[in-house]
Amino acid sequence: MNLPLVVNPPDATVFAPDLPRTYDPDREPWQLPEGKKLVVSLLLHAPAYLDDVPAGRLKPTAMQGGVGRETSEPRHGQVARLSQWDFGLTTGIWRLLDIAQAAGVPVAVALDAQGVRTMPGLASLAASKADEIVVRGAAANVLLGTGLSEAAEQAYIADSTAAVQEATGRVATGWFGPERSQSARTTRLLREAGYRWFGEWPVDERPVALEGSSAGLVAVSHPLETEDMFSLYTRGLPFPAYEKVLDATVDQLIADADEVGGRHLGLSWFGWVLGQACFADVADRFLRRLASRPEVLLATPATVAESVHSWP
Repeated sequence: MNLPLVVNPPDATVFAPDLPRTYDPDREPWQLPEGKKLVVSLLLHAPAYLDDVPAGRLKPTAMQGGVGRETSEPRHGQVARLSQWDFGLTTGIWRLLDIAQAAGVPVAVALDAQGVRTMPGLASLAASKADEIVVRGAAANVLLGTGLSEAAEQAYIADSTAAVQEATGRVATGWFGPERSQSARTTRLLREAGYRWFGEWPVDERPVALEGSSAGLVAVSHPLETEDMFSLYTRGLPFPAYEKVLDATVDQLIADADEVGGRHLGLSWFGWVLGQACFADVADRFLRRLASRPEVLLATPATVAESVHSWP
């Protein structure tokens, strides 16, 4: 059957403009240390939500989470909805950090400007416990996108970076935009701001070095299928099934490594999701199994980005 050719309109935003379309067949296998087949990095999100988003800021039309699983963007004064996300900052994120530490798994924590400004203890405690600090933008419901001018986007990145780094006393080389939001120029602006990696694109199962105006920036993929928020809330997957998805993914990536070289799995977890008591045992069991596998190398996303071509 002949499929019709889809022609994009002239004003369409091209996805991944700096990503070479023919990179995959031409790349050498990703070389990992002897005996290792899969690198796993764990990124814990600590998003803070603005109860009242200022006029002129880009905000989502739908968001996961909240009491009753309503998906509309939270409105001013919805205490019951906002309290679930606040739980992630006050309890859930720390439960997951403790679980990871007990399993011997290094952790990166993604913080936004809203969280570190309104909860100073969040920044200081994350800085003392995390192996890496990542910047997560202005707030969970204040987004990047084509509706911003280049100057406004530059200011957004600069302000978010300064807030997180000042509050934590740590230099951040990684970025993960709220709701995975970006414009076509975001990768270039991140590189100009000094970032070395970003995590929004589920583009491959190994780190990908960008070219062109974004050269020097690495895409460290965090797939949706293994993200707790997407699987447990967007898809509505039962948590026993989610645990099976995690194990099956690791098994498949290790098997694939024999054919195509080293693989990477970026785990993207939220304090208000897997950090809940009813889900946390999934994280505990899975991370302990993961740490016991001799073919698996555990590392931070920054270390993965630094080893984009081969492991040192």
